[in-house]
Amino acid sequence: MTISTTGMHVGLFVSLGISVVLLVGAIVLAHKHKTNAHIATIAAFLVAFLTTLGFAERLGMRYDLESVSMTIHLSIAITATLGALAPIATGLLHWRGNKVSRGTHKKIALTWFGVVVLALGTGVWMLSAGSVKPEFRDVAEAK
Repeated sequence: MTISTTGMHVGLFVSLGISVVLLVGAIVLAHKHKTNAHIATIAAFLVAFLTTLGFAERLGMRYDLESVSMTIHLSIAITATLGALAPIATGLLHWRGNKVSRGTHKKIALTWFGVVVLALGTGVWMLSAGSVKPEFRDVAEAK
């Protein structure tokens, strides 16, 4: 089964919306010191985040993208994706009682969040500067 380009857009935005809701929920739970719920919500967020990346990657293949916006976006997006390891690591170290303070974890998580927002913004810019390749423009699906 092939997913239409419109379907790919829908999948991207739905998974992105779920990711945002889960991340906000994880932040709220952290502020309420509900550690187990925070960790579970972060795990769910990571699944939604990876799903969002999958949709973004597949959708990007259907676009003719301007090289400058794509280069800038990809460098920031890769940094954000790999950078997720930093708050995960500091969170786990703090949770296990190692010498990582809650404040350090919070600063690293907020820095990572800033990079994610920047990646989101450059992703919107990249897609808006590009155009859907002719072979992927949606037509009424027969099935």
